[in-house]
Amino acid sequence: AKCVDIALSSCTDVAYTQTIYPNFLDQKSREVIEYSSEYILISVLHNLLQGECNPDLRLLGCSVLAPQCEKDKVIKPCRHVCENLKKNCLPAFDAIDMAWPYFLDCDRFFAGEEEGCFDPLAKLRGEVDVEEDLPSDLPATFIQFKHHSYSQMVNMLKKTASKCSHIATTYSIGRSFEGKDLFVIEFSTKPGHHELLKPEFKYIGNMHGNEVVGKELLIYLAQYLCSEYLLGNPRIQTLINNTRIHLLPSLNPDGYELAAEEGAGYNGWIIGRQTAQNLDLNRNFPDLTAEAYRRAGIRGARLDHIPIPQSYWWGK
Repeated sequence: AKCVDIALSSCTDVAYTQTIYPNFLDQKSREVIEYSSEYILISVLHNLLQGECNPDLRLLGCSVLAPQCEKDKVIKPCRHVCENLKKNCLPAFDAIDMAWPYFLDCDRFFAGEEEGCFDPLAKLRGEVDVEEDLPSDLPATFIQFKHHSYSQMVNMLKKTASKCSHIATTYSIGRSFEGKDLFVIEFSTKPGHHELLKPEFKYIGNMHGNEVVGKELLIYLAQYLCSEYLLGNPRIQTLINNTRIHLLPSLNPDGYELAAEEGAGYNGWIIGRQTAQNLDLNRNFPDLTAEAYRRAGIRGARLDHIPIPQSYWWGK
């Protein structure tokens, strides 16, 4: 068997470029994998678990269905990565009465570091840990003001949610055109659960990929809410205790990556501004405000759960 390029749409963002057939489940081709129940499951886990533990679970599944291949030899994913993720994600499976997937068996399909293995989630941890050069005597609530790449942003949101796990969680609302997860961090007294009549707010940044100030501010806001809640700030505690807050720092990670490649001062004002589909997100949102005013003049029309106006789809 020889290494081949990965061509599975759900696994295009793994940290390696080649795999080998058959895989650990003895699936002998791309076509067999794409029609398998295992592949379909990793494609829908995002919806089943309401965004929790993703893209981690998807990337872990890809490491089994499309394992890394180097010099025509397969490399197993690391067992400790699987065990840590299973420990963190089992509550999400229990919440929907679902068992841990058999093909993510940490003993059967994963290897120890002494055997030689790779970390399938390394890409999520970022190229450089943004806190690695900080003095060890700093308080846990210290916030470092520093620019974050996409992977560092994901890492920071996960660290923040872990630090304040009783009031915060992360989830994905889906993937960008180029496969990057659109990460959200939520703050509430019951993270991950909708509460009737409790106000909910969402804050979105980086709609234009080359405009990153909003993205950084939302990352810092997430850290601030967490640290101030832990420090006992009464204003922040009242806010989180009585509101459900959703922060989506980067709605256009594809555009951001394109702009970042060029570098500040060299990419002009237009490179990375739009999505990979050439859409300007500032101008392609459904205009629900106008629709709300229009429906307000119709007797008996509901102003909640307003459908997207049909005109929005014209020309799409």
